[in-house]
Amino acid sequence: MKIGLFIKYEVVDKSFEESIKKKIMSFGYSIDNSNPDYVFSFGGDGTFLKAVQKYLSQLDHVKFVCVNKGKLGFFCDFKEEELDEILSNLDGDKYSLSSYRLLTARINNEDIFAVNEVRIENPFHTLTSEVLVNDSELETFRGNGLVVCSAIGSSAYNKSLGGALLDSALEVMQIKEIAPISNCLYTSLINPLVVPSTSKITFKGNFKEVVLGYDHLTKKELSTSEITISLSDKKVKIVSKKDRDYIKKINSSFLSRR
Repeated sequence: MKIGLFIKYEVVDKSFEESIKKKIMSFGYSIDNSNPDYVFSFGGDGTFLKAVQKYLSQLDHVKFVCVNKGKLGFFCDFKEEELDEILSNLDGDKYSLSSYRLLTARINNEDIFAVNEVRIENPFHTLTSEVLVNDSELETFRGNGLVVCSAIGSSAYNKSLGGALLDSALEVMQIKEIAPISNCLYTSLINPLVVPSTSKITFKGNFKEVVLGYDHLTKKELSTSEITISLSDKKVKIVSKKDRDYIKKINSSFLSRR
């Protein structure tokens, strides 16, 4: 069994990595950051998202174990002190393995992938975009931007915008507007819209000055007038505790005092 490490070095020093490697090898596993079976992410949610992008071409066989070394880790079920227990039971049935479909956005015949959301934004000038769902016109949007999130990503940027929280067991997408213009001349949907997994969401407009964001990454000066977003067949596999409960996770992440 080969284990890769993806570490947020801002929160640990080099000695931490060496101690983790020794521990992993003491359980009979090998360290392989190039072609791992499991990737242990040490950090928070942002670290995990970066790890997914690094191993994007290997998602068919890589499984992620997220160990929280940050302040808040919605994806991180495990703490550092549980590492011995994880390594002792990695091949057993103590933990669950959940698979989540990634979002994909097609731009000029290029596909980009995201765990949480894909968004287009222009914070300096009004962004105007036609919004279509399955080629049916929804609206002509005017405002700062548009976000499409997955169910598992609904608790990220989407939540900050006032979007709905979606149980991660659902295979759906949600469209949320960013600072929409709504007056006697123009109107916007304003409310978030949830669509099924088979849907295709299309944005059409002049996107030259638009920033396209996908998770922690961005693209600028888009030479396109059309962006199509859907749920991909590509999946990310995350090892989690069997007693993981979505409602409890929402409570502990956003409501419970620490």
